[in-house]
Amino acid sequence: MPEGNTMRIAVRTALGAGLLGLSLAAAAQTPPPPPQPLGAPPVPAANPLTPAKIQLGQALFWDEQLSLTGTVACGTCHRPASGGSDPRSATAGAATRNPGADLVFGTPDDVRGSAGVSAHDASGLYGASSLFGVAAQVTSRKSPSAVNAAYAPLLFWDGRAGGSFLDPATGQVLIANGGALETQSLVPLLNPAEMAHAGETANDLAARVAALQPLDLAENVPAALQAWIAGRRYPALFQEAFGSPGVSAARIALALASYERTLSANQTPIDSEFAGTPSLTDLERQGQQLFIANDCAACHAGALFSDNAFHYIGVRPANEDTGRFAVTGNAADTGAFRTPSLRNVALRGPYMHDGRFATLEQVVDFYNRGGDFSAPNKDPRVRPRNLTPDQKTALLAFLRRPLTDARTAAETGPFERPHLYSESAHVPTLQGAPVAGSNGLAPRLVATEPPRADNANFTVAVDRGRAGAAAVLVLAHADPGTAPGLPAGDVAQVPATLDAEGSAAVNLDLRTLAQPGDTLYGRWYVADAGVAGGYAASAAFRATVYAGGERVFGDGFE
Repeated sequence: MPEGNTMRIAVRTALGAGLLGLSLAAAAQTPPPPPQPLGAPPVPAANPLTPAKIQLGQALFWDEQLSLTGTVACGTCHRPASGGSDPRSATAGAATRNPGADLVFGTPDDVRGSAGVSAHDASGLYGASSLFGVAAQVTSRKSPSAVNAAYAPLLFWDGRAGGSFLDPATGQVLIANGGALETQSLVPLLNPAEMAHAGETANDLAARVAALQPLDLAENVPAALQAWIAGRRYPALFQEAFGSPGVSAARIALALASYERTLSANQTPIDSEFAGTPSLTDLERQGQQLFIANDCAACHAGALFSDNAFHYIGVRPANEDTGRFAVTGNAADTGAFRTPSLRNVALRGPYMHDGRFATLEQVVDFYNRGGDFSAPNKDPRVRPRNLTPDQKTALLAFLRRPLTDARTAAETGPFERPHLYSESAHVPTLQGAPVAGSNGLAPRLVATEPPRADNANFTVAVDRGRAGAAAVLVLAHADPGTAPGLPAGDVAQVPATLDAEGSAAVNLDLRTLAQPGDTLYGRWYVADAGVAGGYAASAAFRATVYAGGERVFGDGFE
């Protein structure tokens, strides 16, 4: 090749390399495109959305009868106005406390969880649990949000609900990938601390549901849902949704997941901003810039504001609740939990997997100081930030209004829901002082179930009494009181013997004890020679019996 040609080729090569370098440099300096508005969640082909399946799922999600006690629905712990989480966790007190890993109440590892059901058997009778006695058990983690859960490939704080959904009765793979919602949905229904009775199986659940009148305990059922149910029982609803009347746990899961895929909080100011319509105030936009500059957007990424990954961030010691490690066995996952979406975060307090922080201000302070604990696998982006008070104010402004879907807060549109029995004035209340026994403890009465006139199994339990002692539940139309001795009561005396844990429970047939409108009172009296008058006494419950629907509870509700 002639020398001149060689030189020309060399010049062209050098020029091309220079232009390529400039192009790469320009590309490196070009900011990434802004996120797009949050679209619809993915839907597995094996469980396509249909109106009937969605409405069936909505009925099941809000039906407290899926718990044998009639006190807990899926929606009890996942309310839209609370960002899809549990508003009860924000209430201080024993009713929302789990003792944490050390199993001791009142220590730093306590968790603000969700109250489920009292430990009970298939007859509805309560038995004392080691931690909670006959009171409602409380979950060991804060309820994650059901709103926007459909976007996550793995569910629960530790991601143990994977994308492959198996029929719990047959083991057949129904959804090979993308079925995390279906997998997750059955776990609370069969968990004896959350909704199930001891030993309940998937087939037991299906049989009970088949006997129920949908939403028979609920009030103010949305008109569209009420019209669709049209007085039919669940088998008829399953017929419309699936083409045959069979009720199975797998179908329950498919319907619940279909409903949850409609709970998409994607109409927020930030979605308008992403679509090109300026919708943030100057302060909120400053907060957005701080959110990005301080690595918040690294984990709370994209339009969902979550990378759906697992991180240890130093909320508590890593070995206290090992989180993702319990699923993977990978030491790098010790204490790591799934990044929650920040959509509707302003509605969702308290925060973190243990409900440790009551307010968003406390969350921002936590990240500003770089977390509270350390471990070799702690995410390095959680480090001191030294934000000023004004910067914190801006960051908090961005986290609130711009990320909140007003429909969720108002429970309108896809977030419209029935009113639960457990939110109503029908729930029995306690009144009057107890009388402590010679063991130093006052007997504790628990009565939370629906006092409907057709309830043949209204459960009243007691614990904290003397083991093996004789006890009597006295029922009357006024508080039987705590005068010495055992009052007669003008309704009934129901005897029981306390077990080795000092507890007992009875089922009352309200069909024979009261009429709608009657107000019943009841106290437990525990025989105790060491107490003046011979009896320790619980506080009294007060319950006004109310008329129910057409279904008799004995058909499938206890």
